[in-house]
Amino acid sequence: MGEPNVWSVARLPTPESEAADLSVNGLELSCAVPDAAGSEPAGATPFGLLAASLSSCTAMSVRTFLVRWRIDPGAVTVRVGVYQSTPPMLDRQVTVAAEVGPDLREQLAGVVDSTPVTVLLRDAMTIRTVLTTGAS
Repeated sequence: MGEPNVWSVARLPTPESEAADLSVNGLELSCAVPDAAGSEPAGATPFGLLAASLSSCTAMSVRTFLVRWRIDPGAVTVRVGVYQSTPPMLDRQVTVAAEVGPDLREQLAGVVDSTPVTVLLRDAMTIRTVLTTGAS
């Protein structure tokens, strides 16, 4: 099978550790779990990393699509909020500075709804998406 393209390793240094030490393709960070009261820790959390995966995948897919159509996307911002409902819900706000005509905007919305991370997550949780472009 060979070596994986992407890898992540989590280590709990001690049984009472409140955070896992992570290595994602060699990038080191810490991931904490919310406490018993549900208070979010200051750093990365498991759901925060999930939101980061969705937001970064969406931003890159939007840029790739628009560049393919020879449109300078300008700033692309994707904000993903996690709601701890049952089941959890992701709220994705996609903002593209470029003006995008109605036909291409519809295609862009389709791209947003079919990014690799979206496809992996959509059967497990609701992903609510709002797409805003420079066209008013």
